[in-house]
Amino acid sequence: MTGIIDNTKDDERKRWCDLLHAGWMYHQQKVKEDESPIIGKEITDGQLFHMSISVAIQDAIALIQQMEAYGYFNDTDEEGEDISKPGPAG
Repeated sequence: MTGIIDNTKDDERKRWCDLLHAGWMYHQQKVKEDESPIIGKEITDGQLFHMSISVAIQDAIALIQQMEAYGYFNDTDEEGEDISKPGPAG
């Protein structure tokens, strides 16, 4: 063991979260662009679609953050063994 901490997985996860955040912002912007200037007008199907996609993306980001907080992305199991290496089956 070299003692060097490999942060590539953390960096990849951060880039994925950044990409998801950009997608969330895009869909939020589409909802605002499609908004009718008439007060009280019902939302369109396009707005509803973009709202639901933005909520789903936000939920995915929150799930990733929760799993990270609970240690699901650690490279060791409960016994301290490295789980990133292939096992006996390959």
